[in-house]
Amino acid sequence: MRDLRAALEQALGPIYRVGREVRPLGDCRLFVAVELAGGSELLVKILPGELSLGVDAAAFERELMLLAGRLGHPGLVRPQGAGRAGSFIYHTRAFVKGTTLRAALGRDGEMPLRRTVEILRSMLAALAHAHAAKLAHGDLRPENVLLTEGGAVVADAGVVDAVRSALEGGGGVTGSRGGPGVACATLCAPAYLAPERRDAGAPAGPRDDMYAVGVILHEMLTGRPPAPESESLEEVRAVPAWLADLVRVCLSPDPGERWEDAGAALEKLSPPLKQ
Repeated sequence: MRDLRAALEQALGPIYRVGREVRPLGDCRLFVAVELAGGSELLVKILPGELSLGVDAAAFERELMLLAGRLGHPGLVRPQGAGRAGSFIYHTRAFVKGTTLRAALGRDGEMPLRRTVEILRSMLAALAHAHAAKLAHGDLRPENVLLTEGGAVVADAGVVDAVRSALEGGGGVTGSRGGPGVACATLCAPAYLAPERRDAGAPAGPRDDMYAVGVILHEMLTGRPPAPESESLEEVRAVPAWLADLVRVCLSPDPGERWEDAGAALEKLSPPLKQ
């Protein structure tokens, strides 16, 4: 860990000091770096060793900067940069003060209906912007939904695809253990992947994101993810019919039966969600 910290300090230059390590996200280690002059904080995410071997740092940073230019929505946390620290690739974004939806679910279990709807509205609005820009999140899960005083925001939209593109087009060791397909296999949470992506390796798309929305919404409403052969949502908890229908459509195993994107879901939601 000391060697990694030293490598990060050197990579980030004299502008930042690497501070505390926070709870990891899957196989990625996370550090907070503090700007020495202004005190602003960055979240620094370290890619696992296998991906770090395969990703060209310059290609990855180019992909992230192109991505950042298309994510101009207050509900989306944009990437800020990437680089190499020793043998590891890292990328950065602003450190968002608050808590993750995962932490809130772990603490509270099922959430109040009003709070659930507020978070859902924020998620869909952010995703609608990304989908309109022809971007899919690709790794939507409660860890990437951040609850702040101003509302919920979504982080890491498009990052998995940026890793994949850097593996395909960069100068890294793309032959290492599976090439570009290793990006999602290493970074994504299988429970939130649509069946066609989890089982057949289909690329990320808006309908895949909508499946993840359905899993997250089910967790917020019941305190647990959906399971095959489980009770219907209405049997677990009294929820409005329009909300139960939203979950059902999102979780359809047939991508053609899901909302085509988050904007379509917002348009077709019942009035109570829009109030």
